Amino acid sequence: MLRIALLLSGCLLLLFQQYILPVDTNTQFLIFLIGILLLGVPHGAADLLVASQNAETGKQSFSKIRFLVVYISRLFAFAAILWFFPLAGNLLFIFFAAYHFGETDLYQFKTNTFLGKLFVIFYGLLILSVILLHHFEEVKPLYQMFQAGKDNIAFINWLDIHRYNIISVAGILFFTTTFIYFLRNTNTDKKDKGQFLIRLAIILFILFNLPMLLGFTFYFVVWHSVLSLNNIVTYLRKNNSYSQNRIKKEILLYSVLAIVGIALFGLTGFMFISSNAVVGYLFLGLAVLTAPHMQIMHDMYNSLRKIKAVEN
Repeated sequence: MLRIALLLSGCLLLLFQQYILPVDTNTQFLIFLIGILLLGVPHGAADLLVASQNAETGKQSFSKIRFLVVYISRLFAFAAILWFFPLAGNLLFIFFAAYHFGETDLYQFKTNTFLGKLFVIFYGLLILSVILLHHFEEVKPLYQMFQAGKDNIAFINWLDIHRYNIISVAGILFFTTTFIYFLRNTNTDKKDKGQFLIRLAIILFILFNLPMLLGFTFYFVVWHSVLSLNNIVTYLRKNNSYSQNRIKKEILLYSVLAIVGIALFGLTGFMFISSNAVVGYLFLGLAVLTAPHMQIMHDMYNSLRKIKAVEN
């Protein structure tokens, strides 16, 4: 029911954008910024609680200090990769984000096998290729704000020229993998397969027709973040491990810390000189946060699949 409501919100946004009153660039930026602050950042702010629950589920010891040291170390390590090797860092971020998006959307499927992981990564790559490459004329200026973008202008121009070829390859890889996955996993409910393909078709249609910033806001904020928060709360509330008040307080606290961290990071550059700069630095901030966050969520989804298998 939640997924249907989220898809309907995306369809209404598209209908409004295409046929009623196109959302101007400044309003798109405002919607994006509010969405990131209210849902995008908070969906990763429960990482400490989720990691603690992961340890408890796996009957392992958990140290808050050790967790924070490892988590922050991963943040700085990935930030260093982006700083010293920006091209490799951005490609790595795309891979991480694709896997994380795919795992969130497909967690109800058995994806622990090699084929399952390909299913997950190609799903995420298809989503990202439509968001970023189909609207590359909006993405390109974001890269060109940074020196690393200017240094790699030849590669950026190559992406611009071949973007639809890349989208086509991503689509072929995904649908081929999906066909083989469903063929090999005959025990998967036909209803689940049909609903999944219908949802994907609607998501791709919305992302293809919305401007990049609105499309990213719909997928990352409305779809991904809301579903993630729902899964996180369900996971943490299982067996009454955590109270709703504690979950809310932890999410609020770490959301504020993350937002302050991104703002301080932005102050070292030129984050606040324009809306494009804010978007660019927010993307960088999300990229840095993705590295440690996706590992914790990966462990959570593994636990959820195991719990589901036991219950069945």
